[in-house]
Amino acid sequence: MDKAGREPVTVADYASQAVILAGVADAFPDHGVIAEEGSAHLLEQAGPDGVGRIVAVVGEVMGRSVSIEEVAAWIDHAGKPGPYTWVIDPIDGTKGFLRREQFAVAVGVLLAGRVHAGVLACPHLEMDLEGVGRVRGVLFSAEAGTGAFVEPIEGGDPVPVLVSAVSDPAATRVLGSVESAHGDPALVRTVIAEAGLGGGMVRLDSQVKYGAVAAGLAEVYLRPRSRPDYRENIWDHAAGVAVVTGAGGRVTDLDGKELDFSLGSRLVANRGVLASNGAVHDLLLEALGRVSAA
Repeated sequence: MDKAGREPVTVADYASQAVILAGVADAFPDHGVIAEEGSAHLLEQAGPDGVGRIVAVVGEVMGRSVSIEEVAAWIDHAGKPGPYTWVIDPIDGTKGFLRREQFAVAVGVLLAGRVHAGVLACPHLEMDLEGVGRVRGVLFSAEAGTGAFVEPIEGGDPVPVLVSAVSDPAATRVLGSVESAHGDPALVRTVIAEAGLGGGMVRLDSQVKYGAVAAGLAEVYLRPRSRPDYRENIWDHAAGVAVVTGAGGRVTDLDGKELDFSLGSRLVANRGVLASNGAVHDLLLEALGRVSAA
């Protein structure tokens, strides 16, 4: 289905959110929730076949029969205002999901409005894991003060991940969004040239980019605004910020300001997003400043 006439939304988006929030409601009923999807669009647009499919998928995962009323209540679960808020993007990168390319299931946790923890499930990301070898499908996790970890999505022992130590601009690798509507590709190219970054650029869907930076597969993820009035949704970044910072990296907006997750569902006080290994962060901010001033 199309959401707001532009972005696609699938049975998987709704089913994923229902399952995640059923768990949150059960384990942490007093925590708040900010999530991307709502049941109203599903009930209006899915039709009997779509409703039947989502009920079947959620019931299969839950291990019991469920009703559409239960599914809708889980999707819309908002919890209670308090110090903890769960920030959910049930399928981040739906277009990548539909193309059978990169996407992530992203679960972040805020504590008093600051990113505290996050999990990124990246079913199509391939990487080498210590003691395991080459794996397709990984899960990143991080909590403030404990570092960041990765494990096979099918199960296994988590191992620590660290950002790369690259500080040479000539070797710095950049990640950007596949969808041009999610940023400003011309500005990204200009900044790469201005900063003298020579490690190449790869475009990936979703918060998989945060996982790649955390694991040292790239040094920079640059996401300018697609238009002057645009502000990022917090569910597109909360989990990824937890993982990158837990791995020793740094995340700010394009002005070097910390991302402010305390102002609702959007980063209204920030201009774009810059995630890096930390070693090249100031270099990128300086380049952005020169480009913006030009």
